[in-house]
Amino acid sequence: MRRLLPLLCLLILILSGCHGYKEHGAGQESELHVAAIAGPVTLNPIFVRDSASAEVASLLHASLLITDPDTLEPMPHLVSSWDVLGDNLTYIFTLQENAYWTDGVSITAEDAAFTMRVICHPDYTGWLFLPLRYVAGAQEYKENHQSLFADGLIEGIEVLGEKTFSVTLKEPYAPFLSLLTFPLLPAHLLSAVEVGQLEAHEYSLKLPVSSGPYLLAEWDADEYVHVKANPDFFLGKPEIDHIYYRFIPNVETQVIELLAGKLDLIPTAVKVEDVKLLQTDPQIKIYTNPRLVYDYIAINTNKDSPLQDRRVRQALATLVNRREIVDNVLLGYADPLYGPLLPLHFAYDESLQAETVDLAAARELLVAAGYNNLQLNLIFNAGNLVRENVALLLKEQAAKIGIEIQLSLLEWEAFLAAVNEGDYELAILGRGVEADPDLSYHWHSESLGNALGYKNEEVDLLLEQASRLTTQRERTFLYRQAQKKILEDIPAIWLYSRQAIHAATATLEKFRPHPESVFFNVHEWTLKGGEGSQ
Repeated sequence: MRRLLPLLCLLILILSGCHGYKEHGAGQESELHVAAIAGPVTLNPIFVRDSASAEVASLLHASLLITDPDTLEPMPHLVSSWDVLGDNLTYIFTLQENAYWTDGVSITAEDAAFTMRVICHPDYTGWLFLPLRYVAGAQEYKENHQSLFADGLIEGIEVLGEKTFSVTLKEPYAPFLSLLTFPLLPAHLLSAVEVGQLEAHEYSLKLPVSSGPYLLAEWDADEYVHVKANPDFFLGKPEIDHIYYRFIPNVETQVIELLAGKLDLIPTAVKVEDVKLLQTDPQIKIYTNPRLVYDYIAINTNKDSPLQDRRVRQALATLVNRREIVDNVLLGYADPLYGPLLPLHFAYDESLQAETVDLAAARELLVAAGYNNLQLNLIFNAGNLVRENVALLLKEQAAKIGIEIQLSLLEWEAFLAAVNEGDYELAILGRGVEADPDLSYHWHSESLGNALGYKNEEVDLLLEQASRLTTQRERTFLYRQAQKKILEDIPAIWLYSRQAIHAATATLEKFRPHPESVFFNVHEWTLKGGEGSQ
């Protein structure tokens, strides 16, 4: 299919004559058609667990804070400003004066307090408790609150005025602001709904009221989400009147529709092998940006296998040529990665950027561990050509030192089940990380996000110390120390951090991709001449 794609695209272009953009005359509204691999699961922003729901949420909801696309520092959004008191425990937030729900009701501090009570409620099943667990009284509320509703009070959350509220932490937590990137719920609509019923509530499916740059117009669960510009958005009505978020699970089909003028944007997931084809079309523009995501080889040390021996893990790590993978498999659209801190993080350690491929040393390590020959299993998900090629490269390298790696290509559901149940020895996985370089969520022994079951008391202590500090210099030193110890334990083999590759109609202007959100500044986007897909 990949070899036939250029010819197929050319045929479509010939048959269609040209791109299908239509001019909108005076009074006609502009449309933007965006490709998506799948549709959202929910429209409720605090129950988002998948990328499609997150993207749609960023169209429909305004988050408290956002992060700077270049520095990842917290920036105002729905919160217009904040102050931190001298103890570094109390934050005073002020909401935008002109921020309203789409039913005309003002967005208030009570909405913020209500939303945080929902997140801290015992019946809340989403993933947003992480930043709030440091709030004074939040853990007690989660453990002891008896009401089915998000009522009552949390010690550290106080409404000070219509647009002002304070949050007091039980101990300093440096990443706190960077994690306040979640939207609010309308208390005037949902405070009388049991928290346990919120995820399946009509609000999560029909979204009658929201706060973002766009309003929900229609959700066809099989085809698309259609949103229309919010005329009362606090940053101004978006320039593009309508956006259709269309579910097209086949990437080749997305490319064909873009070339035929039926799509205006393929966000994030353009294949590296399709870039050259798309660049030949003057009516298409390619954008790239770094992402807070990386791929790695997970090593299951909880299973009884030779991988419990650090020397075997080190032998494998010594085989991986990340630069070769980036240059030849990803065609340069990635950064080689040598540890869990990404180039976007202020604590990133550039001194790690050196290949250490050494087949002789890898063979010595294997023999020292007592193995002349070894057989291991590596799983990866079907449909990911990059990971398949990485697996083949590792298999080829490993064979040179006496390790036979059996490759198992699994459909997505079977792959996830194997990973979650620990039914693997090696697995190629992807992982998203936070804007702040705090490694606690994935690498602290007591964190729920520590999927590999990694344990190192020294690492725990370093991470706990770093989260209490306020300066980047002090925190950088501790995070690099923690990373060094993690690398010495070899719980995984880091591979690369891929760039997001977007393909858009050349008529789209002011598109600024962000490491965390493709719709970061969607309210500013314009279509030159009012053009768009037909």
